Amino acid sequence: MKKSMILVAALLLAVVFAVPAFSAISTPIVRLNLTKTYVITQEMLDAKVAEYKQVYEDVDSAQVLDAMISDELLAQAMERDGYVLSDDQKSELLAAQKSSIESQLGMSLTDEQFAYVIETNYGVDLDSFKEYLAEQYLVQNYIMNAKADMFTEDSIMPTTSEVEAFYKKNKSSFISPENVKLAHIFFQFGDDKSAALKKATDVANQIKNGKITFEKAVTTYSEDTDSISTGGDIGWLSISDTDTMAYMGENFFDKVFELDAGEVSGVIESLAGYHIVKVSVHNEAKILGIDEKTSPTESTTVRDYITSYLYQEKANEVYQKAFVSLVADLKSQASIKYL
Repeated sequence: MKKSMILVAALLLAVVFAVPAFSAISTPIVRLNLTKTYVITQEMLDAKVAEYKQVYEDVDSAQVLDAMISDELLAQAMERDGYVLSDDQKSELLAAQKSSIESQLGMSLTDEQFAYVIETNYGVDLDSFKEYLAEQYLVQNYIMNAKADMFTEDSIMPTTSEVEAFYKKNKSSFISPENVKLAHIFFQFGDDKSAALKKATDVANQIKNGKITFEKAVTTYSEDTDSISTGGDIGWLSISDTDTMAYMGENFFDKVFELDAGEVSGVIESLAGYHIVKVSVHNEAKILGIDEKTSPTESTTVRDYITSYLYQEKANEVYQKAFVSLVADLKSQASIKYL
């Protein structure tokens, strides 16, 4: 069911006006005019209250009414000031949303699959969702342009002291789980699992007895063609990586995390095949320092993460204040009569 960001913001932050109770469901209760006359009836209010009760436990009809007024004033103001999107622009917004969802899922979606995702998560069809995106885009841009003086870098960017204070209060949350950097020599099960095991065992014994180096064995014996050119390197593995554990199996994880840095394993069986593993780095779990990377594979530090988080938090706060300020301006310009 369609939910308006305008209404949600107003519900949270708008000033509540006292309105009398009405018994006749079709009775006009508010007449407003910014650029044209618009009437809100008791029936419209009751329908909107019922809509919000599907989401919120406690719904105040006076707040909902005020939200409906704010919603209409913004709609009239945007129409007055030329905030409209063409069908092509709306389609571009929809395509951008599809790309974003595909990026999150790590896979491409057909139009039918995309429609299913939208229906499942938003309860609307693609045409309705496209209109919803357009509305949110226009509202956000209108508010930010109308109240541009509120969206300054100083008002949004967190200070160094704020970032460090946040880290101090939440230090225990920034934990790096135990992780290893590893390379492997891989042997597929194939049609003859025992033959693969015999081959892997022979190679492991050659390495153990010094007849061949691990690196040479990678290029000579490994059946993982993707990692041969990098000396068998398959990157970092975190002990909390449940997806890889599901793919490789618990036995593989247990054996790998028993290895010290520089140690070469014997034959390890996974769900995919047999492996001889060499661990080059083995890090124990620890609390990260503020200027440490959030993970071995990321360039983002804890400080970067906190700065981004607080920036977004402040931006949302400023946006809400700008919304309230703009609606107050529009109310002062409009004629609003409670009937």
